Amino acid sequence: MRAPRGKRAAGAAAAMAVATIGLAGCIPGPPPVPQPTPAAPVVQGDAAASEVRAGRIASDSTTVVDLDVAERSAVVIGATSPDGDDLTLRLTGGSVELEADDAHGEPDGFAFELSSRDPVLGAVLEPGAYALEIAEYGGASTSFELQVLMGTTTVAPGESAAMTFAPGAPGIAIVPAGSSAIAATSPHDTVLWARAAAADETFDDDDGGGDRNPRIELASSAAEGLAVVLTGYARDASGSAELSVE
Repeated sequence: MRAPRGKRAAGAAAAMAVATIGLAGCIPGPPPVPQPTPAAPVVQGDAAASEVRAGRIASDSTTVVDLDVAERSAVVIGATSPDGDDLTLRLTGGSVELEADDAHGEPDGFAFELSSRDPVLGAVLEPGAYALEIAEYGGASTSFELQVLMGTTTVAPGESAAMTFAPGAPGIAIVPAGSSAIAATSPHDTVLWARAAAADETFDDDDGGGDRNPRIELASSAAEGLAVVLTGYARDASGSAELSVE
């Protein structure tokens, strides 16, 4: 016996509704939105202090990383975006307020390779608590990698010190105010970089000392302590060098 036309139509509609529900359960939802994640605090003396830290910045926001300096140190900070975005850095604490945007002629001693849009900060810091703010220049949400390098060795005029360097672990030293030149000698091809934070001056050299040795001549005696980086010319270089100051 044939079913009435109305009943056949109602049955077909119900079947279509069940099929639609089944298909809806198979369609994947939108991907999760990346959430901002802070990097772990940087504590001087901690075994992980110089390791690369990773995190994420929210749109139109900043990520803050705490920095604890236990003794007077040369501190050099770099950041990069694996997504290729333009990062900025800001360091505050006590009387310190420093900012950095694009890197030009900055040290190639970090564990990651810097691009021209990556920020670098360098300063001689007194013991204390500091805040490091990381942001994207245009306000975009992006991921970041951060490395903080610290050194407590002070090399005064007329003195020298043995330094070692390796990929992602350059030699870091303080050169005090009153210095007129910084040089390094090594059997390896090395480079020097120095930063006077308050004067907003950067110095760098490759072979100015002859025989592939770097030498930085300061225009006049440095009016403030310099944060100095000594590393190999090649990113994968490692070795030792003698840092001397005049």
